[in-house]
Amino acid sequence: MDEVIKYVALVSNFSTILASAIAIFLFVSKRKAISSVFGLLINYTYQLSLSEIKEKLEKLNDYNAKDSEQNEIIVNILNEIVGQIRGNDKLKVHFSEILETLEGLLSDRRKLTEPRKRAIVSELRERLRHLNIKNIDDLVGE
Repeated sequence: MDEVIKYVALVSNFSTILASAIAIFLFVSKRKAISSVFGLLINYTYQLSLSEIKEKLEKLNDYNAKDSEQNEIIVNILNEIVGQIRGNDKLKVHFSEILETLEGLLSDRRKLTEPRKRAIVSELRERLRHLNIKNIDDLVGE
């Protein structure tokens, strides 16, 4: 019985070594494929953030800054956008200028007028389009 246990342990250890060697070989030989998969996963989460901001921008179009109740909703949505941009290092760099503008508007709500809201929404949309094009270029390799 002891010999069977030793034999099974030997086969188990050998199998572990073999599986580890195969994993190391695949990691070394397929490192580009593995890194591209991780890159795709990171890009996917980045795209999710961008699509959430787009949805919030579409919500902003439904509200009018002249109406005091709707103005409060606009301020809340803009605060969400600011928080989302601050929380993402890539977005923070790309949106640094408009982030300052948004923070200034949110600190003094009297500055938030319908024309300013529309200008901010348009600028954010254009920056998002630019980011989407840049991401596609990065994925394609241009």
